[in-house]
Amino acid sequence: MCIKHGYFRGETCECGNPGSFILDETKVTRLGKMVSGALRHFPHELGLNMDKQGWVDLNQIISAIEAKYRWFHIEHLFALIESDVKGRYELSGERIRARYAHSVNVDLDFPENELPELYYGTTMEEAGRIIDIGLKPVGQRYVHLSTSFDEAIRVAKFRTDQPVIIIIDAQKAQSQGIKMMKVNDQICISDSIPTDFLEIIS
Repeated sequence: MCIKHGYFRGETCECGNPGSFILDETKVTRLGKMVSGALRHFPHELGLNMDKQGWVDLNQIISAIEAKYRWFHIEHLFALIESDVKGRYELSGERIRARYAHSVNVDLDFPENELPELYYGTTMEEAGRIIDIGLKPVGQRYVHLSTSFDEAIRVAKFRTDQPVIIIIDAQKAQSQGIKMMKVNDQICISDSIPTDFLEIIS
């Protein structure tokens, strides 16, 4: 933790300050997996009450983590959230939720997407199937879209060395009732998108 810039990951803060040690990499991984599971996939198995927007009482999840990890301190949870460059989670008062990647049935309430076009990076094989049947969530509540061509390429490269990018006519899709929301500067989420609004561009 840096006195000036708060929690960070790695050996030094962006300002060069070595900071103070909070969590080692192994504990970050273990805690991250538990928080992800609790807020995205199996809240009820841990005794958490999740509302329709994905919010969980902060004290409930703290108690669940304490029951599993004797080394856990509340500061560890704040460090995990605030140092996460992907912005996976958010806090609001005494509540916490995952911002995206849910498999449980939630109705998130982020701002409506305002970009006219969005992007989806995938493999060559999957791209053909998507153009045939539309873009649908697989194992998740929403389809995850990229806000830029470059971001779609970056995401797709985790799966393939030859990304294929599908462009989504978001403006037209939304005008016809398809809900699309902005999660952050890199990610939008959407309900299923029919083929009429999709086109392979690379």
